[in-house]
Amino acid sequence: MPSSQSGSVREKRRDREAELRRADVIAAASVVFGEKGFQGAQVAEIANTAELSLNSVYALFKGKEELYEAVLYAAAATIRDEVQAKAEALSDPADQLLSIIDTLFACFDDHRDLMRIYARATSGLPWRVREAMGEDSFTVLQEFTAWLVSVAQRASKQGSISGIDPETLALSLIGTITTSASRWIEDPKQESLAKAAPRVRSLFEHLIASENS
Repeated sequence: MPSSQSGSVREKRRDREAELRRADVIAAASVVFGEKGFQGAQVAEIANTAELSLNSVYALFKGKEELYEAVLYAAAATIRDEVQAKAEALSDPADQLLSIIDTLFACFDDHRDLMRIYARATSGLPWRVREAMGEDSFTVLQEFTAWLVSVAQRASKQGSISGIDPETLALSLIGTITTSASRWIEDPKQESLAKAAPRVRSLFEHLIASENS
């Protein structure tokens, strides 16, 4: 019995260490892919950035394509979770919609590497995301979009959106944000995306009547 418990502890420790190494590789790959794109990135450079051997990286990922998809999925899931957590801390769905604008811009600013990959791979066009980002990341985007539409529908039911189809409003909101962020990537001045948030927010404030406005 003691030896079985000891083996279980060792297995759990190995699993934790593997997860930590995996997270380190994903973080390193995010930087390298962000700087050089998928074609220019080399797994050896990713391993060097993560301070791991090439064999250690290949023990965790089959190759560059799997690494690329893991980077996009991890970043997309992180952004989704951050945006939803901040929005759902508010009670008014109209306020939630407006907070989504601020939080998405802030998240994209924090995840510049992701936005470089996204902009270069998809040209900011949502219908190219499935091919460029892989099924798992595309599923995250679909789920996030469905959640955003549900927020807009609740805002519409309480009268905060008048004369506008809530789904159209939600899709316009996310499209405006992602297109603005993708254009920012190509801006050589590399200004903070936080500067773009108030301009987009002011546009949608004319369409959304918050109870607190």
